[in-house]
Amino acid sequence: MSNPLNSRRVFMLRVACGGAALSATHAFAADPVSNEKLTENDAYAKSMGFRLDSSKVDKVKYPRHAADQKCSSCQLFSGAPGAEWGPCSFFGGRLVNKEGWCRNFKVKKAA
Repeated sequence: MSNPLNSRRVFMLRVACGGAALSATHAFAADPVSNEKLTENDAYAKSMGFRLDSSKVDKVKYPRHAADQKCSSCQLFSGAPGAEWGPCSFFGGRLVNKEGWCRNFKVKKAA
């Protein structure tokens, strides 16, 4: 006799349940807005030249940096107008200071 736990129906049920569990896990893990503030000590932030204060960017290492380039005027920053911190899509939605800067700065286009 065949084992009822090895039937095609049981297999399909397990696949469906497993897929649903993975989808639910992904939905919770893919939160686009984080409450975590990005620091200059973060390894990825360091590799991107991230600074909390745009005026402290190394002008020799990043000669394209301009004084008016700040996170608040970058198209990747989605903080509320006037907010001190806001999510940055480049850093996975982590919060960046509006006065910050990284080498991936993109001028915000007019709406």
